[in-house]
Amino acid sequence: MSDEIRYHDLGYGITCIDTQLYRSGLAACYLIEHDGMVGFVDTGTNNSVSILQEVLRRKGIANEKVNYIMPTHVHLDHAGASGKLMQEFPEATLLAHPHAARHLADPTKLIQGSQAVYGEKAFKKMFGKLIPVAVERIQEATDGFELDFNGRKLLFIDTPGHAKHHYCIYDEQSSGLFTGDTFGASYPELNLGRRRFIFPPTTPVQFDPDAWLETLDKLMELSPARVFITHFGMLEGVEGLAKLLRQAIRDYAAIAQEFASSENRCKRISECILQDSINYLLDQHCGADVATIRHLISFDMELNAQGLDYWLTTQNVT
Repeated sequence: MSDEIRYHDLGYGITCIDTQLYRSGLAACYLIEHDGMVGFVDTGTNNSVSILQEVLRRKGIANEKVNYIMPTHVHLDHAGASGKLMQEFPEATLLAHPHAARHLADPTKLIQGSQAVYGEKAFKKMFGKLIPVAVERIQEATDGFELDFNGRKLLFIDTPGHAKHHYCIYDEQSSGLFTGDTFGASYPELNLGRRRFIFPPTTPVQFDPDAWLETLDKLMELSPARVFITHFGMLEGVEGLAKLLRQAIRDYAAIAQEFASSENRCKRISECILQDSINYLLDQHCGADVATIRHLISFDMELNAQGLDYWLTTQNVT
Protein backbone atom coordinates (compact mmCIF):
# COMPACT_ATOMS: atom_id res chain seq x y z
CA MET A 1 0.00 0.00 0.00
CA SER A 2 1.32 3.42 -0.98
CA ASP A 3 1.89 6.09 1.67
CA GLU A 4 0.32 8.66 -0.68
CA ILE A 5 -3.33 9.54 -0.05
CA ARG A 6 -5.12 9.41 -3.41
CA TYR A 7 -8.55 10.95 -3.85
CA HIS A 8 -10.27 13.17 -6.35
CA ASP A 9 -13.43 15.21 -6.67
CA LEU A 10 -15.89 13.83 -9.22
CA GLY A 11 -18.38 16.67 -8.94
CA TYR A 12 -21.89 16.36 -7.50
CA GLY A 13 -20.45 16.38 -3.96
CA ILE A 14 -18.82 12.99 -4.58
CA THR A 15 -15.19 12.14 -3.86
CA CYS A 16 -13.51 8.94 -5.06
CA ILE A 17 -11.01 7.67 -2.48
CA ASP A 18 -8.43 5.04 -3.33
CA THR A 19 -8.48 2.53 -0.46
CA GLN A 20 -5.05 1.19 -1.51
CA LEU A 21 -6.06 -2.48 -1.56
CA TYR A 22 -2.91 -4.29 -2.75
CA ARG A 23 -2.05 -1.36 -5.04
CA SER A 24 -3.32 2.00 -6.22
CA GLY A 25 -6.24 2.05 -8.65
CA LEU A 26 -7.76 -1.27 -7.58
CA ALA A 27 -10.43 -0.43 -5.01
CA ALA A 28 -12.29 2.73 -4.09
CA CYS A 29 -14.87 4.01 -1.70
CA TYR A 30 -16.96 7.11 -2.24
CA LEU A 31 -17.56 10.05 0.06
CA ILE A 32 -20.87 11.87 -0.49
CA GLU A 33 -21.35 15.38 0.92
CA HIS A 34 -24.59 17.32 0.68
CA ASP A 35 -25.83 20.26 2.71
CA GLY A 36 -24.15 19.15 5.92
CA MET A 37 -24.75 15.43 5.41
CA VAL A 38 -21.80 13.05 5.05
CA GLY A 39 -21.73 9.39 4.06
CA PHE A 40 -19.42 6.72 2.72
CA VAL A 41 -20.38 4.16 0.08
CA ASP A 42 -18.20 1.08 0.69
CA THR A 43 -15.46 1.14 3.29
CA GLY A 44 -12.36 -0.66 2.12
CA THR A 45 -10.59 -2.84 4.67
CA ASN A 46 -9.37 -1.99 8.17
CA ASN A 47 -6.12 -0.93 6.53
CA SER A 48 -8.08 1.83 4.76
CA VAL A 49 -9.50 3.55 7.83
CA SER A 50 -6.58 5.95 8.26
CA ILE A 51 -6.93 6.96 4.59
CA LEU A 52 -10.61 7.81 4.97
CA GLN A 53 -9.93 9.74 8.16
CA GLU A 54 -7.14 11.72 6.51
CA VAL A 55 -9.44 12.70 3.64
CA LEU A 56 -12.02 13.88 6.18
CA ARG A 57 -9.33 15.84 8.03
CA ARG A 58 -8.23 17.58 4.84
CA LYS A 59 -11.84 18.48 4.10
CA GLY A 60 -12.38 19.78 7.62
CA ILE A 61 -15.02 17.17 8.46
CA ALA A 62 -15.06 15.91 12.04
CA ASN A 63 -15.66 12.21 12.73
CA GLU A 64 -18.87 13.16 14.54
CA LYS A 65 -20.26 14.67 11.32
CA VAL A 66 -20.35 11.37 9.41
CA ASN A 67 -23.99 10.28 9.16
CA TYR A 68 -24.00 7.05 7.15
CA ILE A 69 -21.82 4.08 6.25
CA MET A 70 -23.22 2.23 3.23
CA PRO A 71 -21.39 -1.00 2.28
CA THR A 72 -22.85 -2.29 -0.99
CA HIS A 73 -22.33 -5.88 0.19
CA VAL A 74 -20.35 -7.77 2.80
CA HIS A 75 -17.32 -8.86 0.78
CA LEU A 76 -14.44 -7.50 2.76
CA ASP A 77 -12.93 -5.17 0.17
CA HIS A 78 -16.29 -3.36 0.37
CA ALA A 79 -17.35 -3.80 4.00
CA GLY A 80 -14.28 -4.95 5.92
CA ALA A 81 -13.80 -1.63 7.72
CA SER A 82 -17.46 -1.24 8.68
CA GLY A 83 -17.00 -2.13 12.34
CA LYS A 84 -13.91 -0.01 12.83
CA LEU A 85 -15.46 2.97 11.07
CA MET A 86 -18.57 2.73 13.21
CA GLN A 87 -16.31 2.96 16.24
CA GLU A 88 -14.61 6.04 14.81
CA PHE A 89 -17.85 7.71 13.66
CA PRO A 90 -20.08 7.72 16.77
CA GLU A 91 -23.08 9.41 15.11
CA ALA A 92 -23.17 7.21 12.02
CA THR A 93 -25.82 4.69 11.04
CA LEU A 94 -24.84 1.66 8.99
CA LEU A 95 -27.23 0.95 6.11
CA ALA A 96 -27.04 -2.74 5.25
CA HIS A 97 -28.70 -5.04 2.77
CA PRO A 98 -31.19 -7.25 4.67
CA HIS A 99 -29.05 -10.32 3.93
CA ALA A 100 -25.89 -8.48 5.03
CA ALA A 101 -27.00 -7.01 8.35
CA ARG A 102 -26.54 -10.13 10.46
CA HIS A 103 -23.02 -10.70 9.12
CA LEU A 104 -21.98 -7.16 9.99
CA ALA A 105 -23.35 -7.62 13.51
CA ASP A 106 -21.59 -10.97 13.83
CA PRO A 107 -18.77 -11.37 11.28
CA THR A 108 -17.86 -14.94 12.29
CA LYS A 109 -19.06 -16.48 9.02
CA LEU A 110 -17.46 -13.70 7.00
CA ILE A 111 -14.14 -14.49 8.62
CA GLN A 112 -14.50 -18.22 8.01
CA GLY A 113 -15.53 -17.78 4.39
CA SER A 114 -12.77 -15.30 3.61
CA GLN A 115 -10.11 -17.43 5.29
CA ALA A 116 -11.24 -20.34 3.11
CA VAL A 117 -10.61 -18.21 0.01
CA TYR A 118 -7.43 -16.35 1.01
CA GLY A 119 -5.89 -18.51 3.74
CA GLU A 120 -5.60 -17.45 7.39
CA LYS A 121 -2.23 -15.69 7.09
CA ALA A 122 -3.17 -13.65 4.03
CA PHE A 123 -6.56 -12.85 5.56
CA LYS A 124 -4.97 -11.31 8.65
CA LYS A 125 -2.58 -9.24 6.54
CA MET A 126 -5.25 -7.96 4.17
CA PHE A 127 -8.23 -7.49 6.46
CA GLY A 128 -7.06 -7.46 10.08
CA LYS A 129 -9.54 -8.05 12.89
CA LEU A 130 -13.19 -7.63 11.91
CA ILE A 131 -15.16 -5.67 14.48
CA PRO A 132 -18.88 -6.38 15.02
CA VAL A 133 -21.33 -3.51 14.57
CA ALA A 134 -23.88 -2.97 17.34
CA VAL A 135 -27.28 -4.15 16.12
CA GLU A 136 -28.99 -0.95 17.23
CA ARG A 137 -26.76 1.06 14.87
CA ILE A 138 -27.67 -1.02 11.80
CA GLN A 139 -30.61 -0.10 9.60
CA GLU A 140 -31.69 -2.49 6.85
CA ALA A 141 -32.03 -0.93 3.41
CA THR A 142 -34.68 -2.98 1.61
CA ASP A 143 -35.34 -2.87 -2.13
CA GLY A 144 -36.86 0.52 -2.95
CA PHE A 145 -35.78 2.18 0.30
CA GLU A 146 -35.24 5.91 -0.19
CA LEU A 147 -32.80 7.77 2.03
CA ASP A 148 -33.46 11.48 2.45
CA PHE A 149 -29.89 12.78 2.45
CA ASN A 150 -30.98 16.25 3.56
CA GLY A 151 -33.04 16.78 0.41
CA ARG A 152 -30.93 14.57 -1.84
CA LYS A 153 -32.67 11.27 -2.62
CA LEU A 154 -30.64 8.06 -2.54
CA LEU A 155 -32.57 5.02 -3.80
CA PHE A 156 -31.45 1.56 -2.64
CA ILE A 157 -31.95 -1.32 -5.07
CA ASP A 158 -31.63 -5.04 -4.42
CA THR A 159 -29.11 -6.29 -6.99
CA PRO A 160 -28.38 -10.04 -6.83
CA GLY A 161 -26.07 -11.72 -9.32
CA HIS A 162 -22.64 -11.06 -7.87
CA ALA A 163 -24.01 -11.73 -4.39
CA LYS A 164 -27.43 -12.11 -2.79
CA HIS A 165 -26.49 -9.52 -0.17
CA HIS A 166 -25.74 -6.75 -2.67
CA TYR A 167 -27.49 -3.43 -3.15
CA CYS A 168 -26.79 -0.55 -5.49
CA ILE A 169 -27.63 3.09 -4.81
CA TYR A 170 -29.12 5.47 -7.36
CA ASP A 171 -28.30 9.12 -6.74
CA GLU A 172 -30.71 11.46 -8.54
CA GLN A 173 -28.45 14.49 -8.22
CA SER A 174 -25.60 12.93 -10.22
CA SER A 175 -27.83 10.61 -12.27
CA GLY A 176 -25.34 8.04 -11.05
CA LEU A 177 -25.34 4.54 -9.65
CA PHE A 178 -23.02 3.38 -6.89
CA THR A 179 -22.66 -0.21 -8.01
CA GLY A 180 -20.12 -2.02 -5.83
CA ASP A 181 -19.32 -5.11 -7.92
CA THR A 182 -22.63 -5.31 -9.79
CA PHE A 183 -21.46 -3.21 -12.74
CA GLY A 184 -18.20 -5.08 -13.07
CA ALA A 185 -14.56 -4.25 -12.53
CA SER A 186 -12.61 -1.95 -14.82
CA TYR A 187 -9.05 -0.88 -14.07
CA PRO A 188 -7.73 2.50 -15.29
CA GLU A 189 -4.57 0.94 -16.71
CA LEU A 190 -6.57 -1.14 -19.20
CA ASN A 191 -7.78 1.65 -21.45
CA LEU A 192 -9.23 0.89 -24.86
CA GLY A 193 -9.13 4.31 -26.43
CA ARG A 194 -12.01 6.25 -24.89
CA ARG A 195 -13.42 3.28 -23.00
CA ARG A 196 -12.19 0.72 -20.50
CA PHE A 197 -12.07 -3.05 -20.41
CA ILE A 198 -14.76 -4.34 -18.07
CA PHE A 199 -15.35 -7.80 -16.62
CA PRO A 200 -17.75 -9.38 -14.10
CA PRO A 201 -16.30 -10.30 -10.68
CA THR A 202 -17.69 -13.82 -10.23
CA THR A 203 -15.97 -14.39 -6.90
CA PRO A 204 -17.29 -17.12 -4.56
CA VAL A 205 -19.89 -18.11 -3.59
CA GLN A 206 -23.13 -16.61 -4.91
CA PHE A 207 -22.57 -15.98 -8.63
CA ASP A 208 -25.90 -16.27 -10.44
CA PRO A 209 -25.74 -15.32 -14.13
CA ASP A 210 -29.49 -15.21 -14.70
CA ALA A 211 -30.07 -13.00 -11.66
CA TRP A 212 -27.17 -10.76 -12.69
CA LEU A 213 -28.58 -10.22 -16.18
CA GLU A 214 -31.97 -9.35 -14.70
CA THR A 215 -30.27 -6.95 -12.29
CA LEU A 216 -28.54 -5.13 -15.14
CA ASP A 217 -31.86 -4.75 -16.94
CA LYS A 218 -33.37 -3.36 -13.74
CA LEU A 219 -30.57 -0.83 -13.30
CA MET A 220 -30.68 0.31 -16.91
CA GLU A 221 -34.37 1.18 -16.52
CA LEU A 222 -33.11 4.13 -14.45
CA SER A 223 -31.15 5.45 -17.47
CA PRO A 224 -28.05 6.32 -15.42
CA ALA A 225 -25.59 8.76 -16.93
CA ARG A 226 -22.67 7.31 -14.98
CA VAL A 227 -21.68 4.53 -12.61
CA PHE A 228 -19.37 4.72 -9.61
CA ILE A 229 -17.73 1.30 -9.42
CA THR A 230 -15.56 0.11 -6.57
CA HIS A 231 -12.99 -1.37 -8.95
CA PHE A 232 -12.40 1.41 -10.08
CA GLY A 233 -13.77 4.92 -10.48
CA MET A 234 -16.51 6.77 -12.34
CA LEU A 235 -17.49 5.51 -15.79
CA GLU A 236 -19.82 7.02 -18.35
CA GLY A 237 -21.20 5.56 -21.57
CA VAL A 238 -23.20 3.24 -19.36
CA GLU A 239 -25.37 1.58 -22.01
CA GLY A 240 -22.32 0.36 -23.94
CA LEU A 241 -20.68 -0.92 -20.77
CA ALA A 242 -23.85 -2.78 -19.80
CA LYS A 243 -23.86 -4.49 -23.19
CA LEU A 244 -20.24 -5.61 -22.75
CA LEU A 245 -20.90 -6.80 -19.21
CA ARG A 246 -23.97 -8.81 -20.21
CA GLN A 247 -21.96 -10.61 -22.88
CA ALA A 248 -19.08 -11.28 -20.49
CA ILE A 249 -21.45 -12.84 -17.93
CA ARG A 250 -22.86 -15.14 -20.61
CA ASP A 251 -19.36 -16.00 -21.84
CA TYR A 252 -18.11 -16.82 -18.34
CA ALA A 253 -21.04 -19.15 -17.71
CA ALA A 254 -20.47 -20.87 -21.06
CA ILE A 255 -16.75 -21.32 -20.40
CA ALA A 256 -17.47 -22.79 -16.97
CA GLN A 257 -19.92 -25.26 -18.49
CA GLU A 258 -17.40 -26.19 -21.18
CA PHE A 259 -14.95 -27.35 -18.51
CA ALA A 260 -17.57 -28.81 -16.16
CA SER A 261 -16.34 -32.41 -16.58
CA SER A 262 -12.63 -31.59 -16.80
CA GLU A 263 -10.00 -32.53 -14.28
CA ASN A 264 -8.65 -29.50 -12.43
CA ARG A 265 -11.60 -27.57 -13.83
CA CYS A 266 -11.07 -24.52 -11.64
CA LYS A 267 -7.52 -24.15 -12.96
CA ARG A 268 -8.70 -24.74 -16.53
CA ILE A 269 -11.43 -22.13 -16.19
CA SER A 270 -8.98 -19.62 -14.72
CA GLU A 271 -6.49 -20.13 -17.53
CA CYS A 272 -9.20 -19.82 -20.16
CA ILE A 273 -10.83 -16.62 -18.92
CA LEU A 274 -7.42 -15.04 -18.37
CA GLN A 275 -6.24 -15.89 -21.87
CA ASP A 276 -9.52 -14.76 -23.41
CA SER A 277 -9.14 -11.43 -21.61
CA ILE A 278 -5.56 -11.02 -22.80
CA ASN A 279 -6.54 -11.84 -26.38
CA TYR A 280 -9.42 -9.36 -26.29
CA LEU A 281 -7.28 -6.57 -24.86
CA LEU A 282 -4.53 -7.09 -27.42
CA ASP A 283 -7.07 -7.28 -30.25
CA GLN A 284 -8.56 -3.98 -29.05
CA HIS A 285 -5.09 -2.38 -29.01
CA CYS A 286 -4.84 -1.93 -25.27
CA GLY A 287 -1.76 0.06 -24.38
CA ALA A 288 -0.61 -2.49 -21.79
CA ASP A 289 1.66 -5.41 -22.68
CA VAL A 290 0.91 -9.04 -21.81
CA ALA A 291 3.03 -9.00 -18.64
CA THR A 292 1.20 -5.93 -17.34
CA ILE A 293 -2.20 -7.39 -18.15
CA ARG A 294 -1.32 -10.60 -16.32
CA HIS A 295 -0.10 -8.61 -13.34
CA LEU A 296 -3.32 -6.62 -13.17
CA ILE A 297 -5.95 -9.33 -13.61
CA SER A 298 -4.45 -12.79 -12.93
CA PHE A 299 -5.58 -12.81 -9.30
CA ASP A 300 -9.05 -11.60 -10.28
CA MET A 301 -9.36 -14.42 -12.78
CA GLU A 302 -8.31 -16.99 -10.19
CA LEU A 303 -11.03 -15.75 -7.83
CA ASN A 304 -13.52 -15.59 -10.70
CA ALA A 305 -12.74 -19.20 -11.57
CA GLN A 306 -13.35 -20.24 -7.96
CA GLY A 307 -16.76 -18.59 -8.12
CA LEU A 308 -17.60 -20.23 -11.45
CA ASP A 309 -16.44 -23.60 -10.15
CA TYR A 310 -18.69 -23.25 -7.10
CA TRP A 311 -21.59 -22.20 -9.33
CA LEU A 312 -21.16 -25.39 -11.37
CA THR A 313 -21.36 -27.38 -8.15
CA THR A 314 -24.62 -25.71 -7.14
CA GLN A 315 -26.05 -26.34 -10.61
CA ASN A 316 -24.98 -30.00 -10.52
CA VAL A 317 -23.28 -29.46 -13.87
CA THR A 318 -20.79 -32.24 -14.59
